[in-house]
Amino acid sequence: MPQAHHDVMNERSLRVPTMSVYPLLQCALDEGLDSAQLLQGTGLTEALLRDANRDVPFSHELIVVRNYLSLTRESVPGLRASTFYHYNSFGTLGAALVSHPTMLEACRFLARYVDLTFTPFRVLMEEAGEQVCARYVDCMDLGECRDFYLMRDLAFIRNLSKEAGAEDWAQLVDDMEIAMDAPADIGAVQAFFGWPVHFGASETRVIAHRQSLLKPLRLANPITLKIMQEQCDAQLLKRQQNPWTRQVENLLLSTHPMPDLGTVAERLHCAERTLRRRLQSESCTFQDLVTQIQQQRAIHHLRHTQLPIELIAEKLGYSETAAFAHAFKRWTGQTPSAFRQQSRQPQDVI
Repeated sequence: MPQAHHDVMNERSLRVPTMSVYPLLQCALDEGLDSAQLLQGTGLTEALLRDANRDVPFSHELIVVRNYLSLTRESVPGLRASTFYHYNSFGTLGAALVSHPTMLEACRFLARYVDLTFTPFRVLMEEAGEQVCARYVDCMDLGECRDFYLMRDLAFIRNLSKEAGAEDWAQLVDDMEIAMDAPADIGAVQAFFGWPVHFGASETRVIAHRQSLLKPLRLANPITLKIMQEQCDAQLLKRQQNPWTRQVENLLLSTHPMPDLGTVAERLHCAERTLRRRLQSESCTFQDLVTQIQQQRAIHHLRHTQLPIELIAEKLGYSETAAFAHAFKRWTGQTPSAFRQQSRQPQDVI
């Protein structure tokens, strides 16, 4: 799951560690699939993917996922692949997660260090009273691969719960609302998770009761946790090259409607001029971020929901549908209706 920062919107410029791709190779080989077909069109080799010190373009990972989807016979490929993304695939982060005393603290830690995972989604954790909610926000157009990634990453929560030794793991989550169409084999999904799962939601949310997340984890180890957290801090500092951009993105993604520059500056305890200067030092502007998020939200709603275009325009802050349609055509070269129609047609994978 690739780290997310300013250029997360552009998969062509993003690079990911080989460990983001290698588990999928393991999964394919376990299914008896041909590795040459899986890696076709990437230039990647099994030997390269086994080198944990290398990284590869995320665009190549997307090709591997598309190839896998064309080859596998699994009814819900994301669930199948998730079983090969063990917590130890994440190195120090995985060791830290299972070393926490409770799932609640592990979830808080995961939200803070999500940049060290392989997820292409922004994961925002919200706590309100006794309710704990994790929101999965789209940050790039994954095309036909999106459902695979979403199911794989949601499955990680269930797998982590079991690997960490959570008691009654099937009771940890009250509801899982998923922003995608229900797969044909919905029974397999419900059986896999063991908790309520609902498809067709406007956004993806995992909702739990705080008390259910406070049960002790079998693998808790405070000494290991302290050592791993220090290493995670060092890795996070190295990866987060654009900290101000990241903070502004988080506020824009988590606040509805999106706040203006003055509100964001106030939330970050700085003057508007200071915030502009800091974003500029990271080769970014406030309007760049607003436009990127509007574009991604528009693509998400058109591709994955049945919302009328007029309502999508309103949700994105446009007072007139025509203004939204003009902006969308400038972004993608297509009208919203043409994009929606094309995105729902079957695509050739290889």
